[in-house]
Amino acid sequence: RSLPPPRPRPPQPLSKGHPPRTCLAEPRLHDPDVLIMDEPPDGLDPNQKHEVRNLIREMGKTKAVIFSTHILEEVDAACTRAIIIDRGRIVANGTPEELRDLSDLAGAVTLSAPQADEAKLRALPEVARVEHLESHWLRVYPRDKHAPVALAQSIMDLTRREGWQVHSLHTEAGQLDEVFRRITLPDTVKK
Repeated sequence: RSLPPPRPRPPQPLSKGHPPRTCLAEPRLHDPDVLIMDEPPDGLDPNQKHEVRNLIREMGKTKAVIFSTHILEEVDAACTRAIIIDRGRIVANGTPEELRDLSDLAGAVTLSAPQADEAKLRALPEVARVEHLESHWLRVYPRDKHAPVALAQSIMDLTRREGWQVHSLHTEAGQLDEVFRRITLPDTVKK
């Protein structure tokens, strides 16, 4: 005697990570010219995020992929262009690098040098201001953000001349989250 066919089971809810992956399968089947997604890596573990980012970059070679996100590391990881929208208006539009250049931190040099003399650093022609961070850490802001190499070179030359021991010295990249906060905060908070 034969068994009756299995009864269809109602669909089960997907785990948090399955909807984003499922949503990426459909566009691959239909191959649209434009793909719009909302928070594609939300709920994924780091390995799954890596795969989704690779897939988005790959699809972006042949189609327009537009996605919204509040996770700015996703912009760096997967986007060639970013638009910041505040209260329905576009307030910034550019490559992630162009937007990072809007950061106050862009082009600054951060160094750890116990003997460093802030006044001598301020006297350098490339320096706009010097900020004491903590202990022996200083951040030196450039007059021209687009010349960070000149600033770093000038600081290194000064440390050699003065005989300061430098534990660390690096040029800062701008931070997208700082740019986002600064341009989207209400005017009353910006002060």
